[in-house]
Amino acid sequence: MAENVEDYLEKGMYGAKEINPEEKKKFLGTYRERVILAMHKEDVLAGKFFEEIKQAMQADPQARLLLNSQLSYDYLRPYIHLAEKYHHAFSLVTRKAEETDVYLVLTATEAVDKETIFLSENTADLPEKEEEQKKSFLQKVQDLLKKD
Repeated sequence: MAENVEDYLEKGMYGAKEINPEEKKKFLGTYRERVILAMHKEDVLAGKFFEEIKQAMQADPQARLLLNSQLSYDYLRPYIHLAEKYHHAFSLVTRKAEETDVYLVLTATEAVDKETIFLSENTADLPEKEEEQKKSFLQKVQDLLKKD
């Protein structure tokens, strides 16, 4: 019973425990496994990939559109109109710039586990960056010595 009281007090002081809170912040309140498509700020500002979003909405009538409210309504308006046209739910989500670089998410109600979710030419080099981060300190030193 003492454990239940402690859990109850912690829940009251710090809020309910969440699974992957950082992931939910990044993807505007949803889990990555539910993301159908996502876009970065520069792509939303440029109005890129509008047709791809439209096709994805037509393919999944239960999908929900999440938009980062840090952008002006002028940039979000075409996507809001698209969601209304196809009778999709949408939400404007407030996130700080340092919390996420994702500004548009089309999400499913259940897990879809798509490998590639970002609509962007800039994401083609992301796996290489991840590989560089996984290198140990010794491997990095060896790479530096090889260059000289």
